[in-house]
Amino acid sequence: MKRLSTWIIPAVQVMIAILFVILVYAISWVGETYTFKGTSFEPYDPYFGDSIYLEYDEFEGRHNVETGTVYVSFEQGDDGFAVIDRVESKPFFGGVRANYYDRNLYIEEMGSYRVPLDEVDRIEGEKSFTVEVDVAPWGMLRLHDLKPIE
Repeated sequence: MKRLSTWIIPAVQVMIAILFVILVYAISWVGETYTFKGTSFEPYDPYFGDSIYLEYDEFEGRHNVETGTVYVSFEQGDDGFAVIDRVESKPFFGGVRANYYDRNLYIEEMGSYRVPLDEVDRIEGEKSFTVEVDVAPWGMLRLHDLKPIE
């Protein structure tokens, strides 16, 4: 019995790790994909890291909610880019958690994009980008396909 119990905890830990990996990919499998237009306020710098930091014009403006944690959903706009569909103070199905302060929405998961080494030459020196974002019904996000706007 003691021999069996020493393997149960590591086996459970491995199963939990596998479930987290599956959960990340499930965002793309069942979520909706939106295209956002972002601006880099700090261009890619190979000396200080492999991420760029993005701001989104769609997130600015007055919303009828209190300052603090809010939940937002998106829809595709007429120009093909995502726009805010709904902002509420209470969680709802399909809502993504964000912070609202001084007429700006900030979604932490969308603030930075990790740049793979093979894409560095393509984005270096650029300021405006499009990024594909998969939004899962349970509120998780997955950013992919960062492309410079030419």
